[in-house]
Amino acid sequence: MERDAAHDDILLICVNYLKPGETQRFVLSALDLTLQSSLRLAVVDNSPPPGTGGVPDSIKRDPRVRAIAPGENLGYFGGAAAALNDHLKTHSMPEWVIVSNPDVYFPDRGVLQRLFDSHRNDPPAVVAPSIRTKGSSVEQNPYMRVRPGRLRMHVYRWIFSAYPIDVMYQGLSWIKHRTMEAASQERPAVPASSTEKIYAPLGAFIAFHRSYFERGGTFDHGAFLFGEEIFVAETARKLGMTVLYDPTLVIEHTKRSTGAGLFNRATSRYRKQASRYLARTFF
Repeated sequence: MERDAAHDDILLICVNYLKPGETQRFVLSALDLTLQSSLRLAVVDNSPPPGTGGVPDSIKRDPRVRAIAPGENLGYFGGAAAALNDHLKTHSMPEWVIVSNPDVYFPDRGVLQRLFDSHRNDPPAVVAPSIRTKGSSVEQNPYMRVRPGRLRMHVYRWIFSAYPIDVMYQGLSWIKHRTMEAASQERPAVPASSTEKIYAPLGAFIAFHRSYFERGGTFDHGAFLFGEEIFVAETARKLGMTVLYDPTLVIEHTKRSTGAGLFNRATSRYRKQASRYLARTFF
């Protein structure tokens, strides 16, 4: 099949794993955006077939959505890579490639158009939007403003290497974030006043300019799941690219899940693998 000569502005990739309700809400929110730029929407279903948590049939039948079912769980960036490779079979590299969890939505219908317009001249390689926890003023970006030290990353590797220690750490982290969210409900959100260069963007929603790929950036994360933020940060750092936090672009994230998944051994193994890979590869 010949490659389409037309240049697409935005490729929005949603990676689903057992979240059909959130995925449907995400798609409806994305399709309701006000855009002058062209948008292609791809949904990758990492859920096990036939499964009960896959992409709803209504999305699969929607001609405005490209539904991709790899038949296996490719992980977060693995699913994103599958969608981008599928797109590039017939289209040129988009101006922006956005990778997103399904549990976010767009409270501002013009947010992606503003991304396109605001960074038309001298665009950064990676943009981290403001990501607000639903029902609170907690700001989840930047994921990290500055690069962590070698000791910190190897301490994480030690924490995640043992299941009991990992569970304890995750439990304390969950309590901390829930406390912050509860406290934030008593005060209004105070948005940042300007953009700033940061080290790492939150993985829930990341916008990649095409220059990220043209200069050698990829989605080839060396871990199945977790640590995508550090991988992107280190890729940008190695290639001399900018990661920019833009608080004028607001995305809403649903409330953090309950603590029920803290004792999941498979999830703990993925954290162990990712922390080991990141510490040994980059630090």
